[in-house]
Amino acid sequence: MTQPHRLTRALRNATTVETSGIEPIPDSARSGGPGSSFTLWFSSNVQFSSLSSGMLATAAFGLGWDQALLAIALGSAIGAAAIGAMSTFGPRSGVGLLVQTRGPLGRVGAAFPAVLVFFKACAWFAVNSVLGAFAVQTLLGTGFGPAFAIVTVSQIAIALVGYGFIHLVQKTMAIVLPLLFIVVSVYALTKSDLGSAFDPDKAGALGFGGAFALTVAVQAARALSFSSYAADYTRYMPADTPQHRLFTYAFTGTWLGSVWIAGLGAAIGTIAFIGTPTDLVGQVLPGVFATITMLALGISTITSSCLDCYSGALAWLIAGVKMRRWQAVLVVGALGGALGWLAGQGDYWKSFENFLILLGNWIAPWLAVMLVDRYIRHGTGQATPGFGPGFASWLLGLAAAVPFMSQPGLFIGPIASAYPPLGAGAAAVAFLTAGLIHYLLTHRTDTRALPTTSTETRLTKETSA
Repeated sequence: MTQPHRLTRALRNATTVETSGIEPIPDSARSGGPGSSFTLWFSSNVQFSSLSSGMLATAAFGLGWDQALLAIALGSAIGAAAIGAMSTFGPRSGVGLLVQTRGPLGRVGAAFPAVLVFFKACAWFAVNSVLGAFAVQTLLGTGFGPAFAIVTVSQIAIALVGYGFIHLVQKTMAIVLPLLFIVVSVYALTKSDLGSAFDPDKAGALGFGGAFALTVAVQAARALSFSSYAADYTRYMPADTPQHRLFTYAFTGTWLGSVWIAGLGAAIGTIAFIGTPTDLVGQVLPGVFATITMLALGISTITSSCLDCYSGALAWLIAGVKMRRWQAVLVVGALGGALGWLAGQGDYWKSFENFLILLGNWIAPWLAVMLVDRYIRHGTGQATPGFGPGFASWLLGLAAAVPFMSQPGLFIGPIASAYPPLGAGAAAVAFLTAGLIHYLLTHRTDTRALPTTSTETRLTKETSA
């Protein structure tokens, strides 16, 4: 087959509406390689939420730019490692990660994180819809309503077509977005105060150690939020896809995109604090640079949020709701769009900040249970009825982190209150506790991995039940 014919066939396959839901993908439908994980996660991290999270390090926490960049690199590496590890779960069984959660947590227990992922996806869909609408509004000079409609409909449309189209869009954006952001980066970096020093007044009770740790935690948490989706975008890959290559591509794409854009945000934070994309125009970027930035931010929020819409829909199905995948996509789009519309009419960040922090706390202990179950216990993914031991491990890990949690305006644990720098360690405590407890609860069980074909057959029966 000639190269043009291959490209035509690939384009046709990518733009064909996906009919699969949460059932295992058969070998005959598997294709693609680990390289697509690089472009997907790189593009998904080149967005305004990465920029704003980096900005917090200097504008809010008081770090100097070089200090912030080191903390961003460390936090991004933690989150990227989670996405890389979770990406390897897809090809082996051909199902998403939440389906495989039924192994350690049980069929009923797995419904709880599935519901949380659904609401998390709706919240992030809302966040990115508002951010994208602000950018499009500034770019086109329209009202908030038309701009919001353009962004939300675009995100839903990409998710409706499905897996192949999402990868195609992300591959394209992996070329387009760097070209746009390079221009902005050169200008912003030359105008920023890259020699800024630590500001103890901004850090307050956190001090330098607390500000550094909190920056690491913020960057890690942003990528950890994506990790619950990771296997959704590798489950169509052949079962023999090399795991080390898949991990490397997913890790590298996530880390590079996150460090670049968050580092740029930290640089901008040395001269101004930017709450929305619109603020960039008035405070940092003039003329043509503002236009290029709004275009880049508008596109990037759409390409990122389509993942929330797609994976949120799969989570809704795994939670036990009986409907088709495309119907679940519309549910996520409708709920997320409604939340975004309400938030866009008022104080955007105040509406969502605490809600997103609350949703993020559960991911670390859940991740620990999944990693221990697969890489230490060699779990097969076979679902257990009711609640599995992983459910208790997950809840106990979360409970152990409560004293360390620091959510101003909602809840500050006793340890975080007495020692503010330790408030950044809640996720680490939850991860280590859940992982250790799950190992202790299950280490006497002989769970040697079964052949891939047996796993796929079993999962087929379980997901169709």
